[in-house]
Amino acid sequence: MTGAHNLDKSATAEALRKAVAEKSELFQRYSYYAALAQSAGYEQTADILMATARNEAECARQGLAFLLGEADPVSFLDVAVAEEQVGRTDTYPQLERLARSEGFDEIADYFRTVAEAEGKHENMLGLVRDALRHGQTLEGRTVAYSAVDMAQIMLPAQANVAGYVHGGDLMKLADNAAWVVACRHARKNTVTANVEEMNFHSRVKVGDLVLMRARITFAGRTSMEVRVDVRAEDLLSGRRVEALTAYFMTVALDAQGNPARVPPLIISTREEQKSYEEGRARYEAKRKSRQS
Repeated sequence: MTGAHNLDKSATAEALRKAVAEKSELFQRYSYYAALAQSAGYEQTADILMATARNEAECARQGLAFLLGEADPVSFLDVAVAEEQVGRTDTYPQLERLARSEGFDEIADYFRTVAEAEGKHENMLGLVRDALRHGQTLEGRTVAYSAVDMAQIMLPAQANVAGYVHGGDLMKLADNAAWVVACRHARKNTVTANVEEMNFHSRVKVGDLVLMRARITFAGRTSMEVRVDVRAEDLLSGRRVEALTAYFMTVALDAQGNPARVPPLIISTREEQKSYEEGRARYEAKRKSRQS
């Protein structure tokens, strides 16, 4: 309902659905174009395309607000689970068969992958719905829940006589970012147990803005692996370079300073699944090396 009129079966509702679909597609399209422009070095073009994409997404959200209105979370989760099930069992299997019958095997494989993703979505949303229905929450946390982006300007005290920032200062910044992510995921104090891998890619100068992006990649019983990517931005030219990549293994502690259990990691994407498996492999390799 909107105003004094019934929107549900009106021509206006159909127009809104069309507008939402078009705006949603434009958001994805402009985001894709922006990534291409960024890769080609057209920074301003990428920036404007992404700004346009965000506006298209906002327009889509406004249209959805008219269509959906307010709803009980359990109710819209019921709808979401049903829609994901249709995607898993019907829509994408049909599209896979169509693409394969026409010889587009790569696209058919894509549709099969989407169907598998729909199944995972169906399962996860069902778990969330059932927990909500019983007044509970799931134990795990997503990658996005604890992710952080941090920034700091580099000062002369952090540099050598040539004006380049000490590697140790960059390591400290990366360690701080990893600590924040681990604490947010565990909601406990954490300590760095070891650095699995650290690679320096470019030198960082005094006056550069250091940008850190930290994400959890793996969670065990009491330990977590956090990946930190560090970039350096020249504030005058706008040029950005990859400066450092590192993997920190951290351990959660209870109030007495003993290792404490951490929530499991809820995986949402194929990329997160790949990172999780790689992180688990590093964890297992380190554990076996300590036992030998």
